[in-house]
Amino acid sequence: MANESITKIKIKLFLKNFKKNWELFKENKMGVFGLSIIIIFGLFAISYPIAWQFVDHSIYNPVTGTDPRIHDISYISKYMSPQNVIKGIEIPPSIIFTYSFLDQGEEFKKQIEQRIDQAQRKFVNLDYAQAFRHVLDSIVDNYFPMKERIRLQTQVNQLAEHELITIKPIAQVIEIGDRKKFSLTSFKKLLENVDIETLASALSPYKDEKEISTISLWIKIASGKDKRELFIELLNKEYSNEEIKEAQNKIYKAISTLAKENIIDVQVSVSNQSDLESTIEFEKIPTFDLAKATVFNTLVDILTLSKINNNYDETIKMLKSSKYENLLDFAISKIPDLNVTENKESNKNRITKYFEELSKEFSKLGLKFNLKEPAKLLDNLSGINLAIITFDLSPRIKAKLEDNLFDYPQILESFRKKQENLFKIVANSRAYMLSVVSKITDIQLNIIEVPKIYLSLDFTKLIPALDDPMINLLALATYNTKHFDLIVENLESAGDANYRRIDIVEKLKNHSPVTNHIKLLTNSEDKIISKTILSQIIKEYTNNLSENSRKYWEEKYSDILTSSNDLKEALNYLNQPLNLSEKEAKELVVSIYNDLALASKLGIQHPLPPNRWHILGTDPGGRDIFMQLWRSTPSEFMLGFLAAIITVTIGTIIGTTAAYYGGLIDTFFMRLADLMLLFPGIAFLIVLSGFFKLNLFWLALILGLLGGFGGITLVIKAQALTIKVKPYIEAAKVAGASNRYIIFNHIIPNVMPLSFLYMMFNVTGAVFSEASLSFFGLLRIRISWGIMINTAWTSGYLSSGNIGSYWWLWVPAGLIITIFCSGFYFLGRGLEEIVNPRLRKR
Repeated sequence: MANESITKIKIKLFLKNFKKNWELFKENKMGVFGLSIIIIFGLFAISYPIAWQFVDHSIYNPVTGTDPRIHDISYISKYMSPQNVIKGIEIPPSIIFTYSFLDQGEEFKKQIEQRIDQAQRKFVNLDYAQAFRHVLDSIVDNYFPMKERIRLQTQVNQLAEHELITIKPIAQVIEIGDRKKFSLTSFKKLLENVDIETLASALSPYKDEKEISTISLWIKIASGKDKRELFIELLNKEYSNEEIKEAQNKIYKAISTLAKENIIDVQVSVSNQSDLESTIEFEKIPTFDLAKATVFNTLVDILTLSKINNNYDETIKMLKSSKYENLLDFAISKIPDLNVTENKESNKNRITKYFEELSKEFSKLGLKFNLKEPAKLLDNLSGINLAIITFDLSPRIKAKLEDNLFDYPQILESFRKKQENLFKIVANSRAYMLSVVSKITDIQLNIIEVPKIYLSLDFTKLIPALDDPMINLLALATYNTKHFDLIVENLESAGDANYRRIDIVEKLKNHSPVTNHIKLLTNSEDKIISKTILSQIIKEYTNNLSENSRKYWEEKYSDILTSSNDLKEALNYLNQPLNLSEKEAKELVVSIYNDLALASKLGIQHPLPPNRWHILGTDPGGRDIFMQLWRSTPSEFMLGFLAAIITVTIGTIIGTTAAYYGGLIDTFFMRLADLMLLFPGIAFLIVLSGFFKLNLFWLALILGLLGGFGGITLVIKAQALTIKVKPYIEAAKVAGASNRYIIFNHIIPNVMPLSFLYMMFNVTGAVFSEASLSFFGLLRIRISWGIMINTAWTSGYLSSGNIGSYWWLWVPAGLIITIFCSGFYFLGRGLEEIVNPRLRKR
């Protein structure tokens, strides 16, 4: 009971003293102001984790987030380089231009690129001209069959390495004379299993090929001159088809044996058009194995997401009863480590975003995207992928592939639907290009064959003509406004003559009405512009199909295949003016530029000044200034309080101990305190950062230790000496209290108000120290107020001439450091009058 009553008495005394001190504190306006600042900062710090749940991390992450969006027309007129403005004009029609010859093959693409490269030199009249560079880049970026084949090559290689797909060692017997696939050593091994007569009869259909000379040379080296003469003699004999086929089968069998014994290296290339055509034509990789290779990475993603979503066993069970069962073990081994939280979250976000895009693609093609049916999903996706990677192959090879897919109905269905989708895109693109070409030539409309006519056109006229629809739209959106003047001035002042496009400036000033071409550039046109063009594309393809496959296309597109010539009507439609207001044109321009920015094709210049999307602007890296301030506040609080608590704890214990014991103990700690007062703390931390990677915790610990053994010890000791001689201390000694009890229960509680006061001042010291070290880039901290100022300095925005222009890079961080530290200083001054009655106003 006695202990309970003492506890109650202590509580009552504490509350009474607190109330009394609070009344005294409220009289000090400086202290109340400081406390208000600290409370506001505290609420600011606490609110960050809550608000973080509701913002777009990719944009507002204070360390990695950047905002690529084009929010309004001012972003284009004020914050874009001339090249990015031109990109926004050139890329949309360049994509249409690329799609118009997408099915013509790699060789045609190379010829187009060469002609554009030659034309840009002529256009600018400079050796290193880059005037049409954005068009060339767009061709590379949007010629997706080639890009997808490169990805397919990687997947084929890894599946072949683990023997999960079948690869024929060679597609044709003539390949044994290809030095890239066969060597003299492997040829000698082949001759041990196949005689000269078999070799000659098998190669007789290829006797005029260049590889025959290589083979005859190898025979001479391996078996002598006589065998070579015999081979040439036998090669020129007449053989029946049965004899040739039988001999070729013997060679295939012998080579397969050598491959299994690893005597020859089996490789397959699908990364370019000719190699993939050869692979499909001679079935070097079985059709379904090729389909499996296109979706292996997606299979890994399905398994990864199922593991994250805790339905892994169910997914495995479904896949084990599917055609993809043999890929499972290898796919499981490819699942990333999900035990690390960051890995789990990043993979979940990546895969979720990828599947969202796939779902849109499936929906557009009329297919069902359902992760609960993984095998069907993979079938549909493999068909889509096969259609993409083979789209620029010859119609004969594409037709063979479709015929080979008859045994896989689901893959065939998605393959056809994607083919149809691509045919429509190419048809509309050719209609667009037909309109452009007809304006720059005098050729009759019915004679213009897009894309074949490209090889005879003057590209110095074609490329500028491509830009007209976007130029007219941009002019409509900005004409007679300050944005128009800024864009024109921006383009006219472009520094690099190799890129200069004065023709765009002239067209902006003398723009024409916006036409229906814009509908194609913005993907808002759903109808087929010309049935005639689509009919030509389908006929060219279906002429090579088997009867069953051709029947499908003829029935589905019977109205198009029998349609009359509509080229004139198509061009009239495209050239028809589009009724757009200035506001609608502005929104459309922003939408086009924004889509390109989100696809990382162009971007705005940072830092951005304050605006409604970034209230304090962005830094040179595009990161939101306000979010950086917000994110740094909890860290600054933690640093300041942790360093202050360590300082006060050490200083209070040492000061009271020195005062109580005196003698050598007192002398030792006082001299240590004197030494620490003279110790160059910041210089020490700068040197220390060269040996260790300092983070906030270690900085707080070091600052706490340096401060704890320093000046606070002297102040606390002086206060403790006045308490040591109090009567109740002597009474406690007489009562038998131990030294430890007296120090911790009588002296320290009485010096705590002074300790708390110095704690306030130490918070400011810690924050200033962190800001100084961060400014010099010496701390291992992701973001802080000091690092924000360091970013402005290292980026050159605090140099002469820039400091006022880019005030938002340093003023918010500098101001918040000042206000934050001032809050603790003012609070300390207010507390000082309570702790030291002599300072109170009388």
